[in-house]
Amino acid sequence: MIHDPPVKKVLYWCKKCNIPLLGKTCSCGSESKSIQLLKPYELRPALSADLLLIKTLIRDKFGPVPLSGIILLNKSGGADRTDLAIMNGERLGWLIFDPVERKYRFDIAVEALPFILSHVTKGIVDLYTDTDHSKGMGRVGGKRLQLTSPMPNGMVIVKYKNKFGTGIIKDNKIKVKELVAVEPVTVPDPKWKDVIQKNRKHLKHLEHKAIRTIKDHINDRPTANVSFSGGKDSTVVLHLAKKAGVTKAFFIDTGLEFPETIDFVRSKGVEIIEKGGDFWQAVERAGPPAKDNRWCCKLLKLHPLKVYLSEVGSCVTIQGNRWYESWNRAGLEETNQNPANPLQLNISPIRSWRALEVYLYLWWQNLEINPLYEKGLERIGCYLCPAMLESEYEDLRMLHPDYAERWDQFLDQWADKKGLPEEFRKWGLWRWRALPPKMREICKERGIEINYDYTLKTGPAREIRTKEPEVIKIRPEEQEAALGKPAGYDVSVIRKDFPILGDVTYLDNAATSFSPEPVVDAIIDFEHNYRANIGRGVHRLTQISSQRYWHAHEKVAKFIGGENGITVFTKNTTEAINMVAGGISWNPGDRIVTTVLEHHSNLLPWRALSKQGVIVDVIGTDSSYSPDLSELKRVICPSTKLVAVTYASNVLGVVTPVCEIAKICHENGIKLLVDGAQAVPHMPVNVSDIGCDFFVFSGHKMLGPTGTGVLWMKEPSIEPLFLGGGMVESVTKDGFTAESGYKRFEAGTPNISGGIGLGIAADYLEKIGMGAVREYEETLTNRLIEGLKKIPGVTVYAPDCPENRIGVVSFNVEGFHPHEIAQELDENADIMVRSGFHCCQPLMEYLGLNEGTVRASIGMYNTMHEIDLLIATIEEIVQ
Repeated sequence: MIHDPPVKKVLYWCKKCNIPLLGKTCSCGSESKSIQLLKPYELRPALSADLLLIKTLIRDKFGPVPLSGIILLNKSGGADRTDLAIMNGERLGWLIFDPVERKYRFDIAVEALPFILSHVTKGIVDLYTDTDHSKGMGRVGGKRLQLTSPMPNGMVIVKYKNKFGTGIIKDNKIKVKELVAVEPVTVPDPKWKDVIQKNRKHLKHLEHKAIRTIKDHINDRPTANVSFSGGKDSTVVLHLAKKAGVTKAFFIDTGLEFPETIDFVRSKGVEIIEKGGDFWQAVERAGPPAKDNRWCCKLLKLHPLKVYLSEVGSCVTIQGNRWYESWNRAGLEETNQNPANPLQLNISPIRSWRALEVYLYLWWQNLEINPLYEKGLERIGCYLCPAMLESEYEDLRMLHPDYAERWDQFLDQWADKKGLPEEFRKWGLWRWRALPPKMREICKERGIEINYDYTLKTGPAREIRTKEPEVIKIRPEEQEAALGKPAGYDVSVIRKDFPILGDVTYLDNAATSFSPEPVVDAIIDFEHNYRANIGRGVHRLTQISSQRYWHAHEKVAKFIGGENGITVFTKNTTEAINMVAGGISWNPGDRIVTTVLEHHSNLLPWRALSKQGVIVDVIGTDSSYSPDLSELKRVICPSTKLVAVTYASNVLGVVTPVCEIAKICHENGIKLLVDGAQAVPHMPVNVSDIGCDFFVFSGHKMLGPTGTGVLWMKEPSIEPLFLGGGMVESVTKDGFTAESGYKRFEAGTPNISGGIGLGIAADYLEKIGMGAVREYEETLTNRLIEGLKKIPGVTVYAPDCPENRIGVVSFNVEGFHPHEIAQELDENADIMVRSGFHCCQPLMEYLGLNEGTVRASIGMYNTMHEIDLLIATIEEIVQ
């Protein structure tokens, strides 16, 4: 229930001046009358578009009836727009929009007849002449009378003898509401300036009270600002705040704003906060937002606000929220702590104002308002907001048909994909996930099926309707040309290839990256068009499959500068390392040197060799988290056979000096294996320049499919770990001859589509340019590390020198378990990070991190806004 004073549930009207009043008294001293308002008691002036609409509807139905320039609209419940129009202190009628028929009607009220009847030239039904009254009329109120000639359905004025009233025609019968004696009335026709003059005292009182409210609280926090939306309420609040001494204001651009609103905001000199997320990418995954599922607010408003407040600090924010806007705001207090952000205390100085008070104050102060109001919109916000009425959406079709067309097309495609009826879009049913009673009744009347939970019943998916040109699928071997070279590094263009990113901030790329559409298309192309095993088959499908799988090896080899070696496809980095561990001939006493930085995958296979008498030496790090090369030189001995080291740490992000390590190894006749799983996706890699003997990495971390990996060898110096079909040239009853090249090490049927997809991933990264990726990610990484280090209680574990690190940043927050931070980031900010030991438990013990760390790992498709959002959310958690 709305907690407002009783006076706001009625409208007072000066009968002498014929004007609405904000209080019980008029400055003329005359008696006022009260008009009972309808819930939610919201009242606003009919503006230009409203007046034109009402006049047109009445003229078309009843002729050229003159109306007063002062008409008020009282919002009331209905399927869509349902406004009670008040004129001359009486009910004029109801302005109603039918979301099914997609048209307006205006139902005249009996109280309006004294003012208009003398001007009515049509739309009158004489019950005496137009109905069958052969049996006598008797009492006609509430009766349904048969008409003697066809008439269209709708409301009409009714006449019977010397009385008049209103009635509803349906199926050629008329139901009379009531009949009364009508005496024509003539009243003054004032202007809005007269209304303002007569209510001047009330407006001054409202202004004084609102300014006092602001002044009472602007020092509650170190900073004060205004949240400006471009609407009438925030325009008033901005003006009041300036009078109270507050000058800072901000506007969050969701990316879905009307251009008129953006122009209006700029004209006010308000700071514009750029959008935080891409709605059009997110909606493909999340589906259309609804009144009961406003996911878009979190993405487009709360997240940018969180980032903004992290820069501003603790503040008082003056806002234009009012009781009468919605039931959610009905109990709004003078001050409210923002439940989504502890930095913000919200002040609502006009919470008790109706729209009537807002407009009168704007006009009194000669303040410019958003031009969209005069064009028919009641609320100003995102042009496809689910809270918008369907009547307003029809206005959008007139104002910006291109905006409406794009949204209509998406809704149709979504409905087709989900098997929803076409009414989902046509009637605006998309505005609710669970339909309210009024919409359920409409669906029931028209045979639209609904589930038990009040959602629309779905059927089989239909062929997607689209006005876009047909998409021509590109063959994988043509992807290289199709990708093209972007001019510069435009992350917004890159992100279009990753639809999964729409409504989440993904910072777990060290665990696995997402695959772009070209990679996904390549896999689908294999499955749909040429799925066949590779090898010695002669039919066309196996020839195509074999050629593209072989070509993928060449692409990957070229990507890492390994054309002169052997490139073997594996399941992942782990399998590649195990192939080396199992393929080298070991002798008791042989030694392997690795580092404390290693992932378990580059440690456990070596330790498992202890059964053969092999010894593993693990060296530590220096102060910059890099492997201690002096210790490496000390532990190397004549029996050292292999050094295995990561190129970049999956915990600390440190880039190790693999070229120096390779030089040390070769000086001592030792082979070197480099784990490049974290390096290949983030920086240029050339295995020939490194000088390593083995190089391993995973496809799923470099935009490729899961279940793919690479073992590169300078020379095929190991024995195949797996034997069987596909890796042999010939087999006899006594032995076999192995194939040459990579086939020797790929026994059995491999992940063919995955391997082809991995080749496309290499193409994708190469066309963007790994130097550009490295430079872009370094900027994000620097921002993240610097931002986290400024937060009290946050400890960051990362090298100081930007050149010696990739975008893998581990940190901890004092007083919180890493899992708590990860869960909080996910649940409250849609940020995905990793927490725990990250498969590097010896490193955690070495660093004294018994509970592990929180790890944010950056990918080439992440944005600066996402980094700022993470920093802001951590800061919020700390505070």
